[in-house]
Amino acid sequence: MSRADVRELPVPSIGMQRGEVLVPTHVGDPVHGLLSCPAAPLVAGSLRARGRPVQLADLSDEASADFDARMYLVTCPREDGGTAAFAAAAAPGDALSAAAARTVIEEWAAVCANRSLLLSATPWCSGALHAASAASKAAAEHQNTERRVCVLTPAAMPPETAAELAGLGATVADSLEGLEPGDVVVFPAHGVTAQLRADAARRELVVVDATCPIVAAAQEAAARAADRGHQIVLVGQPEQAATIPIVSLAPGRVTVAETPAKTAGISAAQGPVSYLLEPGFSVEAGAPILSALRSRYPAARPAVPAEVCYAPSDRAGTIYSVALGSDLMLVVGDPQSSDARYACGIARDAGTKAQLIGNVEDIKPAMLASVNTIGMAESTSAAAGLAARVLDALSGLGRLTIARRRLSTEKATGALG
Repeated sequence: MSRADVRELPVPSIGMQRGEVLVPTHVGDPVHGLLSCPAAPLVAGSLRARGRPVQLADLSDEASADFDARMYLVTCPREDGGTAAFAAAAAPGDALSAAAARTVIEEWAAVCANRSLLLSATPWCSGALHAASAASKAAAEHQNTERRVCVLTPAAMPPETAAELAGLGATVADSLEGLEPGDVVVFPAHGVTAQLRADAARRELVVVDATCPIVAAAQEAAARAADRGHQIVLVGQPEQAATIPIVSLAPGRVTVAETPAKTAGISAAQGPVSYLLEPGFSVEAGAPILSALRSRYPAARPAVPAEVCYAPSDRAGTIYSVALGSDLMLVVGDPQSSDARYACGIARDAGTKAQLIGNVEDIKPAMLASVNTIGMAESTSAAAGLAARVLDALSGLGRLTIARRRLSTEKATGALG
């Protein structure tokens, strides 16, 4: 589209204030009738970036009003066969606001187009989703009882689940302080330390153990290896949520190796060497560390040969694949989040320009210039409903065909034929 596609229409000035720009969420168009404006947050964001105050309002009801203000409007087709609009209006006589309104509408009109959007799969692994479901179930069962329900951190779960738990009266805490016998405690997917588990038993709490099975297997393997006098190399990162619970089951026996160089600190004289790939650490990231470990200690053996968490690798592979097929990658999440920055890094490794989107208004017209395919990945730090709001806003800029992509590793059983 171009400037020629911007129509100037008279509208009622009811509710308009001088100095601000009104952005309609719905608008009556003489040609197409009543239209929704899903891209209104994008228009509002551009105006606020220019320092203009913005009012979002419904302009669908124009009955018996004086049409003394001017509105700048663009319409475009939607994927469902309907028509969408985006527009901005200024109060009568407010030339500065009117100029800002027209300029912003022209900028968005210039990037209206039919596009494809390639959506990466959810950032939440099956273990985290199972734990979230277990927490919600426990909270619902005890909502009308005197028992408190406490979900221990780090409670990795979708923000919608966190909101649901709060509505059911459950609390999220980092300790068992204040809990009484009979209260309910939910262990998170990443597990808890041996000390905390013992404390829950001592306090006579009702335990809902939502530890991921792969994490639980790693904990048990570390304990068994320690009992046999092994030195254990945990290939992963010290700050990962699953690290401390695993280390707690083999005190003094675990070395966390996040780089190949870290494997040099192991002393085989202190016992045989076993190793674990930390659940949550990708197979690809762990490969060079394991290679260095085996090079130094050829007798080193895996503590859990069959239990590998492929979720991090699948997620990274999915983001990379989506980015590879896109002209622009949007990563939805908190710009300060390490997870969001990690997802952006994967997209850039694919050679694709990546943008962190913490709010719908962060999307600017210049980002979409010459972009035919948009990739999108959601970070674990994304606010509830943000990804859906981004999709809705983009759908107001022309036909948007959405496809979902997910790479998945399936464990084979038996002989391959």
